[in-house]
Amino acid sequence: MSKGSTQLKSPLAEAVPVAREARTGFRPTLDLVHLARQSLGDKDRETEILALFDQQAAQAMDRLASLDPRDGAVAADLARMLAASARIAGAFGIASACLAYEAVVVSSSTGEAGRPALDHLGAEIARVREVIGELIGA
Repeated sequence: MSKGSTQLKSPLAEAVPVAREARTGFRPTLDLVHLARQSLGDKDRETEILALFDQQAAQAMDRLASLDPRDGAVAADLARMLAASARIAGAFGIASACLAYEAVVVSSSTGEAGRPALDHLGAEIARVREVIGELIGA
């Protein structure tokens, strides 16, 4: 069996955290088991992934907060990109919040309806960044 065959593939890979949450009622701020799989158990790579994600999440949130509410296409693209990065880092709460924000922004003609979803995304990002800071001393 090759190394690649031991990792879960999409869409099953995306369903595992959701299934775990449904079964246990618990969603970790960061899924460190998932992160370890993504980094093939390399602690230096885990730290690098978390540091890069921490920086990207902060920059993405700043950019989203500064966008014109009518610029839904840019906001949706940025949210989709952040969601993909969040999945790699094991920040599934951020990924879910990104997708919810994207859905609201795309469906709203003015973009103003996205404010509560953006606030929720900001709270998720702050929570994850705090944990990353504790883990890697950022």
